[in-house]
Amino acid sequence: MLSRLHPALGSLKARLALAGLVLIAASVALTVVLVLRAVEARTQRAALDAELANAERIGVVLSSRLVSLQNGMRAATGELPYQRLDDPHALHDWLERELVLRELFDSVFVVAASDGRMRVGADVKGVHDWDIDAGNRDYVRRTILTRRPIISQPLVSRISGDAMVMLTVPVFDREGTLVAVLGGATRLESNALLNDLTRPAVDDHDPVTTIVAAAAGQIVSHPDPAWIMKDVASEERFAGAFARWKEQGAPIQAQGMSMRVGDDIVAIAGVPDADWVVFRSAPAEVLLGGPAAGRRQAVVIGACVAIAGGLIILLVTFALLRPLRQLERRALRLLEHEDDEDGWPRAGGELGALARVFRHVMKERAAARKSRDELFAKMHAVMATAPVGIAFTRRERFELVSARFGELFGYEVERAPGMPTHVLCPSMESHAGFIAESAAAFAAGRMIDAEKELVRADGTRFWARLQGAPVHPQDLDDGAIWLFDDITEARRQRELLSWSATHDELTGLVNRREFEHRLAKILEQRATSGPSAALFIDLDRFKAVNDGAGHAAGDQMLRRIAEVLGARARAHDTVARLGGDEFAVLLRGCEARAAERVAADLCNRVADCRVDWHGQRLQVGASIGVVEIDTSFPDVDAVLHAADQACYAAKRAGRGAVRTHGDSEGTGLRPLVP
Repeated sequence: MLSRLHPALGSLKARLALAGLVLIAASVALTVVLVLRAVEARTQRAALDAELANAERIGVVLSSRLVSLQNGMRAATGELPYQRLDDPHALHDWLERELVLRELFDSVFVVAASDGRMRVGADVKGVHDWDIDAGNRDYVRRTILTRRPIISQPLVSRISGDAMVMLTVPVFDREGTLVAVLGGATRLESNALLNDLTRPAVDDHDPVTTIVAAAAGQIVSHPDPAWIMKDVASEERFAGAFARWKEQGAPIQAQGMSMRVGDDIVAIAGVPDADWVVFRSAPAEVLLGGPAAGRRQAVVIGACVAIAGGLIILLVTFALLRPLRQLERRALRLLEHEDDEDGWPRAGGELGALARVFRHVMKERAAARKSRDELFAKMHAVMATAPVGIAFTRRERFELVSARFGELFGYEVERAPGMPTHVLCPSMESHAGFIAESAAAFAAGRMIDAEKELVRADGTRFWARLQGAPVHPQDLDDGAIWLFDDITEARRQRELLSWSATHDELTGLVNRREFEHRLAKILEQRATSGPSAALFIDLDRFKAVNDGAGHAAGDQMLRRIAEVLGARARAHDTVARLGGDEFAVLLRGCEARAAERVAADLCNRVADCRVDWHGQRLQVGASIGVVEIDTSFPDVDAVLHAADQACYAAKRAGRGAVRTHGDSEGTGLRPLVP
């Protein structure tokens, strides 16, 4: 029985039928996989967006609550008897009346700005005349120094030993002198400010877990109170997301981010007022509705459909291709009797035409072999002495290579025939792309002349100039001839010259000429590309660095400033050094007000930048002029002149200032400068 089945299973019609079966199975499987992936991708995107919206909403709610608490404290300062800070009875009576303030916080206290001592306080036990030195506490010291409200990092209370967050506001007299600090403390374990935002839903099966953490990593709010004040990096469900957030630069922004971290979907949003971060995490399998089970079910259904369709094709193919059996047997005899005219099927229609094609092909093949042998003999003579690598290829395989080709790629010339051409390419994708490029050029009647990165036999890569043309332009199947030349060093020198022409050697930033070139492009496209802005930056006190620590220290400072500016810029922005201590930033798609905020942030970042140089700590500032690139500027010089004027106005306003061109009232931004 098996001996009878073997010829049938080895026949052409059986192989065609089986190929059809495999094709249907592959098509169904591919369709199922692609559809499921598309659905899963859309579902995951929707889940990411939904969780991101929830995280941002929590961040906004938390910011609003913090602002409300600060406003409540500000309102209370209006009745504070700051003239009688040394009178415990006056402070005691005032705090007794402030029932609303005491309801908002677990404890309230007043600190005198003159000596940093806590005069009075209130907690759940009542009002107390506290005489405690609070001047060395960070949140009190920062309030006094900055003269603005402060939200502290999570800390352990020295009085109660509880994990708490402190909110403070400064108290001023009528002359604007800071006289006291009003503070409120809220316990993290029982704080209504946070707990309702991270408390699980009533349904115990809610898959989402929400926590709030400080920028330094301490957990501020958690469904399990035991985690409060612990490091979020030790929380298994959020450790990966926290690490990814740190890699992104640890942004504290209301506009958050969402991502897939392992098997979880995580959304992150900042609470800028408190330097806190909201993390929401849930298993992706739950949020996406069980995609793994759906994939298994779809695969089973697809496999059944493919098998059923394949069996039908198999039966139909066997029935239709039965007459080809005789032609198949005669075609196999061509290997032994090429000129034998006997045994061909005498039939009309497609079978007769196919038999005539077979006989014609055999004659043409013999003629082609003779012509090819003559061509190879001529090519061998040329290739033996050629100074460049030469190779003849056909059907993506080498048929003949020169000695120089073997030296260039490290292959033995005798073993090259039959070797696939993809071994010279860094990847199969690059090989496929080059084959398509070559076929299109040859079909259009053009030669190939390109620079490509190729691979030697030992795995090393180099750049080569590659020239190729078909042997017969009318018949691309006859193969192609290729010339190879090593241009690695020439290309390196060319790229080095190109980079040096457009970049500043000291900082690696774009130089003035390239900056003006990119600015000119924006001016050309401003009618359709939307608003853009230019920042003109002049460093403050840089001359003092050069004079006091030397030019080497000045160069190091310029490199550090370049790093600071580059870290703040987006991928499509341009940061340039125009010369000396002057820098410029080109902000694409940025309106003037947004550019002012960027400029203010850059001022703060430059002010915070320190360079330790032989025992000295060097520091500079920055004055920035802002110009919105609109239709009022005819050319590059006009934009640079306006930016220079704005920067000069910032210089006159004092160090660390931002001024915008066209601001007739002379107003602008002055960032916080220490």
